[in-house]
Amino acid sequence: MPRPWSLLDFFFVVLGGFVGAGMLVGISSLVGEDELFLVLALVGQYIGHLAVLWLISRRKGHPDLGFTIEGRDVLYLGFGLFLQLALAIVFLPLSSLLLPDGDPAQQVSTALSGLETTAARVAAMVTAVVLAPVTEELTFRGVLLKTQSHRSPRMIMVITALVFTVFHLLGLDPSRMLSAAAVVLPQLFIIGLVLAWVTLRTKRLGPAIFIHSGFNLLAAIVLLLPPELLESIG
Repeated sequence: MPRPWSLLDFFFVVLGGFVGAGMLVGISSLVGEDELFLVLALVGQYIGHLAVLWLISRRKGHPDLGFTIEGRDVLYLGFGLFLQLALAIVFLPLSSLLLPDGDPAQQVSTALSGLETTAARVAAMVTAVVLAPVTEELTFRGVLLKTQSHRSPRMIMVITALVFTVFHLLGLDPSRMLSAAAVVLPQLFIIGLVLAWVTLRTKRLGPAIFIHSGFNLLAAIVLLLPPELLESIG
């Protein structure tokens, strides 16, 4: 019989991401792939998460994470995109006040927007729309949510959304941490609540994965725009 997930498992899955990122960053430094440096770091992080998750799952006898995807789940992609647009509009006044220069509050977004080659931009888009949603949902609405199954649904939603939000502190611009946090973290907490709610309701990760993917989709589409066009818009 499979053994249940624990908070220690969650810790090791998160730690695996840092190790994976460090390994691919090191490799990219050796081969001199400066343009793909950040993309490889992100890919390494998610591969690290997934590798540790697979190893722990295998050792525990593959306990259920609800990783089931159905065809109708694609419809949730539109809801994720709508949620991204809605939150952007709601937080626009605060963003304009605290970040008047219009630059992204997250370092990753700033760096990705500076990618110049098509290969780097496509790789970054695939990472944002496919790899990131699958990995983060398995980690936060999968492993972490399972460790909190003894709590009430409301507490599960709050705890998983809070941890999800805190995890993304690492990506904020340190030169204006407080302003960036005030704009970005409330939005992440809200999306975290939505993702936990839909996972609890459907008892599957498929809907949450597609909502997450849709939420990242707008920023990912921007990555495909020519750098010259982005500079003119900015």
